[in-house]
Amino acid sequence: MAFSKSNMYRFPWSANDNPIGWLEVTDKCNIYCRGCYRMNGKAGHKTLKQIKEEIDLLHKMRNPDNISIAGGEPLLHPEIVEIVRYIRSKGMKPMLLTNGVELIDNRKLIEDLKAAGLIGFTFHVDSEQQRPHFKGQTEEELCDLRLKFAKMVAEVGGLTAVFGMTIYPTNIHKVPYVVKWANENIDVVHGLVFITFRGAPMDGRYNYFVNGQPIDNAEVTYTTEDDAEITITSQDVYEKIKEVHPHYEPAAYLGGTQTHTRATWVSAVQIGSKKKMYGSLGKKLMEFVQNFHHMTNGTYLIYQKSNKLTKLAFAGTLIDKGMRGVHGKFWKHLITDPSMLFNQLYYQSIGIVQGPDMLEDGRMDMCESCPDMTVWDGKLVHSCRMDEWRLYGGYVDAHRNPEFVPKSEPVIATENIPVAH
Repeated sequence: MAFSKSNMYRFPWSANDNPIGWLEVTDKCNIYCRGCYRMNGKAGHKTLKQIKEEIDLLHKMRNPDNISIAGGEPLLHPEIVEIVRYIRSKGMKPMLLTNGVELIDNRKLIEDLKAAGLIGFTFHVDSEQQRPHFKGQTEEELCDLRLKFAKMVAEVGGLTAVFGMTIYPTNIHKVPYVVKWANENIDVVHGLVFITFRGAPMDGRYNYFVNGQPIDNAEVTYTTEDDAEITITSQDVYEKIKEVHPHYEPAAYLGGTQTHTRATWVSAVQIGSKKKMYGSLGKKLMEFVQNFHHMTNGTYLIYQKSNKLTKLAFAGTLIDKGMRGVHGKFWKHLITDPSMLFNQLYYQSIGIVQGPDMLEDGRMDMCESCPDMTVWDGKLVHSCRMDEWRLYGGYVDAHRNPEFVPKSEPVIATENIPVAH
């Protein structure tokens, strides 16, 4: 079953009016993530002065509702609380992207970050990480760690908890299980983000250049010699979820910069309770929420502190087909279980991010209106390709290698084929 763009709202975001500002405060990290775009420890921590200048630039150039604080591991920065405080003082929502290691048994740090103005965490947890005490664990087993993080955040209260997972051929079949786990814990798990792994092919098909000069050996971390690793699409992830969770349906998307067929950011908002999931918000209500927030706050919306849904939200049935479906299923459930009238309803987001694709001719098909642009040397660059600027001073261009000869598979004679001796 394929999703259709005609059934989704195209986010109205642009390069200079975007809900997200991406801030990298350090490139140091305390674990290894196979899908990471950043070289560990090449530059170290940025100074507080430099970070404040970048926050000011993002505020001016992006008009963001949210600043995503990333790294490296941002919690390693010694002035992380002051960074959060400064973002909040500028009227933006600080959201921290972390592997969570520094938060284990550290409630005080969570409380200090909340007091400084943090609205929540996005925890990156997946089976391809080299995580202390969790090496070799499956996605199912890692849900215990995910729940530990979610409960730590919930105990402090007033913060959102979202979970990111990089998708490879080795774990895409586990996506439905992770969605099931999130649905069962909808009161403390506010959202999921699935990011498809991407890397530059290094099998000889392409020659790489920067400003016309050839690069012999690409030093960036995102390289691969296995095409199967880099061809999983947002459609593939969508289909995996729908196999098990028919209530899930995306409401909005962003396209690609080079092709009309890609859906690079696919966003769904599910609605349910601890007992049952009822459906997903539709494109009309998504459009209304985005535009209403822009009219009243001057910015597009990406994150909220709370995922509790009021019964007033059912007013969306007037304009939204998805909400009408949710409303109908809720009332059917209420007839069989009247206690549901007193149970809290929640919304839970699922985002699918399809990373940059290298087309056959070497062009890069990036995310349209890239939400994760960051500051490099006073200008905006794609955060997923910032190491190209750090290493070479510009984006790397790929050109087909005219001398490339694909490796042929060996032909093996079977026993039933006559062989001349």
